[in-house]
Amino acid sequence: MHWENDLPISTQFDDFYFSRVSGVAESHHVFLEQNQLTGRFQTLTPGATFTIGETGFGTGLNFLCAWQLFLENAPNDCSLNFISTEKYPLKPDDMHKALGAFEELSHLTHEMVSAYKLDPENINLQFFDSASNKSIHLSVLIGDVLDTLPRINKKVDAWFLDGFSPAKNPDMWQPGLFQTLKAKSHEQTTYATFTAARLVRDGLTNAGFSVTRQPGFGKKRDMISGQLIPSSGLPTATKPWFAPARHQNPDKNAIIIGGGLAGCSTARSLAKRGWQVTILEQHDSLAREASGNPQGVLYAKLSADNTPLSQFIVKGYHYTLSLLKTLEVQEWSSFLWQQCGVIQLAIDEKTNRRYQALDTQHPDTLLKYLDDQQLSEIAGLTVNSPGLYFPEAGWVNPPAFCRALANHPNIKVVTNTVVTGLEASEQGWIINTRDEALKCKTVVIAQGTASHQLPLLDYLPLKAIRGQITQVKATTESQQLASCVCGEGYIAPAIDDAHTMGATFHFKDNSTEVREADHKENLAMQAEHFPAMYQSLGGSEATVTGGRTGFRCTTPDYLPVVGPVVNTDRFLEIYAPLRKNSKLLITETPDYLDGLYITAGHGSRGMISCPIAGETLATMITGMETEALDNEQSPSMSTKLLEALHPSRFLIRDLIRNKV
Repeated sequence: MHWENDLPISTQFDDFYFSRVSGVAESHHVFLEQNQLTGRFQTLTPGATFTIGETGFGTGLNFLCAWQLFLENAPNDCSLNFISTEKYPLKPDDMHKALGAFEELSHLTHEMVSAYKLDPENINLQFFDSASNKSIHLSVLIGDVLDTLPRINKKVDAWFLDGFSPAKNPDMWQPGLFQTLKAKSHEQTTYATFTAARLVRDGLTNAGFSVTRQPGFGKKRDMISGQLIPSSGLPTATKPWFAPARHQNPDKNAIIIGGGLAGCSTARSLAKRGWQVTILEQHDSLAREASGNPQGVLYAKLSADNTPLSQFIVKGYHYTLSLLKTLEVQEWSSFLWQQCGVIQLAIDEKTNRRYQALDTQHPDTLLKYLDDQQLSEIAGLTVNSPGLYFPEAGWVNPPAFCRALANHPNIKVVTNTVVTGLEASEQGWIINTRDEALKCKTVVIAQGTASHQLPLLDYLPLKAIRGQITQVKATTESQQLASCVCGEGYIAPAIDDAHTMGATFHFKDNSTEVREADHKENLAMQAEHFPAMYQSLGGSEATVTGGRTGFRCTTPDYLPVVGPVVNTDRFLEIYAPLRKNSKLLITETPDYLDGLYITAGHGSRGMISCPIAGETLATMITGMETEALDNEQSPSMSTKLLEALHPSRFLIRDLIRNKV
């Protein structure tokens, strides 16, 4: 081992033992979160033992993080069994120095290092927390992982696939490793690893594990996680109320109610899987509701805490970019979108700190933190704040996007069709319209806030937020704007001699009128945060050429609802005991309304969230992953993200809180 700026580097592999950004944050993101250990520890029964297996003990940082999490979340009287392997064990003094930077782990570090004694075969340490009667057993098997791992005589609940990268340590990442992982796992065993290298993905897949890409930590773009696939062929949900629906439709046809971005995206994803799809649109053309604005910005508002919402946005952002590049070869490419970049201004100090944190966590290909002078050069007009620059983003014409998505030989669009009701029958679903009754085994609801007007979906907390955009006549000076700029509102480069800016944000306002007061509000946002643009348009004399009002469909947690629809009464009956004990073990899965799915609640991020939601639904419905079909970037979702999007999440939350 040697050191660089107090960071330990392996002499054998010439690589850092942990992230230069934060070793603890990396361990939590990669291993603890993706193995869902907080929830799994909390649901242990008293006296239970949880076993973690690790490849590469290193400094022991992952063990300390897992130990701390276990003490904080596991019930009393439980045990943690942590089994690791290490070919090149560190000396206790080096280990103590390496871990010295992590003040939050200092008490556990001292306890571990004090007991740690090198042994030629293995190291066994026992720790006990008398206050909670929790025991922790650490076993480090010394030697090559391919020799030591088969010696484990227990089934492992969660794997930490650590060690150095396949490029640095190819001898470890061998087929024999993955087969041993399978042999030492059970059907609920999960894994997580920092690498997304192809040979690792292939090795895990061939051994029978699911493989899901996740956002990597820091500057690393991707990592992977998954679980052993049971004999049924489907990963088991970590919570029974989120278990996957098993839908079969040998006819391979579907009806989608709603012709906005949510509906058209789902239609496209099903169509490319060989399904025949009919879109029912109540207006005379597609994208007449919230998806009808002439320009929308690919706006990725991210959290520095890497929340499920941020993870979903990043995945959706990359997938939408990939999809737009595929569609732009078609005849409408000239007005489908413009990849001009997007600037997000730091409008206050809190936002500025968040943007700086995001810059350290994401690669420059996604975003860069730049000062006001750098951003001014990109924008073409002076900006007065630092902020983030998304070089691959830009503006999109949502109606053209919808038309491009629906332009597929397997998709039929039926306009001027108002759905009045939905009924289940032995043959599938009956969709009642004003003119006729249609039948289909697979139905997807994609009607925004109108979705929960159907009695089967009235439990969904969808709400409408009114927004108005403003179109302003471009001037010679304003046409210098070369990228989208977002402050409190947004403005895009001119098309057809007009700039689109927006958008107002009004709760409990049902007016569809385009109002002069709202135009003034949009202009005022530009005046405050992008004064050079405001002045270039003529200031208070700017010429408003038009506007449009729409209603964003949102949810309380700002994540869309994407997935199968349950039988509400039966759901509440099955999980009623959780009202009294939220940790009660219930294994029964819900009764789904067979063949009924929903995609709604996309809010103002529809261009980023709708396409990936459509892919997710199509995979649920058909069982076919994207990578087997085309070259678009795989948008596969982790179990954690699927649960965060599941329509039943609001039912289970309200039930546990005794609100239903």
